[in-house]
Amino acid sequence: MSAPFALSVALRQMTHNRGQTLLTVGVVATSVTLILFISSLIMGLQIRIVSTVTDSIPHVRILPQERAPEVPWDNATAGDATVRVGVVPKLEQRQRKIEGWQPWLDRIEALDIPGLNALLPSVEGGVVVSRESKRISARLVGAAPEDYNRIVDLQQNLVAGRFFGLNGGEAVIGLKLATDLGVRLGERVSFLSAEGNTGTATIAGIFDTGFGAVDGFTVVVPLRDGQSLFQLGNAITGFGLKLRDVFTAEQVAGDLRRQLPFKIESWMADNERALGGLRAQSQSSRMIVAFTVISSGLAIAALMVISVSSKYRELGILKAMGASNGQVLSIFAWQGTLLSLIGAGLGTLASLALLFWLSSLKTVSLTTGRATDLFPIAITVGNFLIGNGLAVATGLLASIYPASRAAKVDPIEVIRGQ
Repeated sequence: MSAPFALSVALRQMTHNRGQTLLTVGVVATSVTLILFISSLIMGLQIRIVSTVTDSIPHVRILPQERAPEVPWDNATAGDATVRVGVVPKLEQRQRKIEGWQPWLDRIEALDIPGLNALLPSVEGGVVVSRESKRISARLVGAAPEDYNRIVDLQQNLVAGRFFGLNGGEAVIGLKLATDLGVRLGERVSFLSAEGNTGTATIAGIFDTGFGAVDGFTVVVPLRDGQSLFQLGNAITGFGLKLRDVFTAEQVAGDLRRQLPFKIESWMADNERALGGLRAQSQSSRMIVAFTVISSGLAIAALMVISVSSKYRELGILKAMGASNGQVLSIFAWQGTLLSLIGAGLGTLASLALLFWLSSLKTVSLTTGRATDLFPIAITVGNFLIGNGLAVATGLLASIYPASRAAKVDPIEVIRGQ
């Protein structure tokens, strides 16, 4: 009995018991649809969460070391038993800065950081933004607009005005901050830094990133204006790095700590709670997929057992005609594989239709009128290969037990009707 013959017998069984075939295919299709839908939805949600957190901040920050006072006991030698009594002095609070930053910029660029998309020298500090009688605390960033846009894409998120080509004495602010201040394009706002320095700027652009911490508290001005407001001269307050793979941030930060005499921070260390939530989502997704695969396998195995039980006489005749145990096994292996392949194909089509429909649903922002996706969907080839592979493997494994039972049929007893 050849493999084509075993395949033809399996096809005959499938067409003869159409109800059972349709039920098995339906079980597999439903399982594949559920696996692909859940994995694509959770992956899309994770991408949106990571994007929300990281799109509006540098992935790695290079900052000046904090100032620490030097006291006599710091210089004590080993074995010195002298008791020293004193008070740790408090250093004057002032803006930390990096002097002579251009050579450091060249050195950082020469480090060949893997996946580096952008490197930004900038000035940042807290200010009070005021317009007439309204005053709001905000974060002022001084940077070259074109360079800053590689870290935070404000140009694409402009709702009014311009960002590129920002001139001295001009600024762009978030939509929420502009609304709270009651300021419009072309109007002026005043700044007061923590050091007591003051300045003014004309609003040249208004942006809306959709991230409240940016839109409600961020003002961007040219680098020279930021240096002037904080009285830094030609110094900066740090560098910002943007990476292609946001999850390599902590590894890159660790490498930089060993090579640079600065304080290095990564977004991953600052957002451990968000990362913990993403890991929990991933674990939940894996558990759902695992239980779905197990349920599908048990359902297929039960249906195959019923199929075997109803065909004992036919199997007995086949074995009496010379069919070996391996050949009987191959019949049901073919049947389980074919049913799984058909179910996986139908499940893939159903999941694609469902995912594309969900991805077409939009929600409109009441403030900007922009349409955004209602459901974050990430359709990847990897998800579909894994989902279909699990379905086919489950169908094949689920057919092994009933196939082994079929192979043990005694043809003499079956033909006699015992």
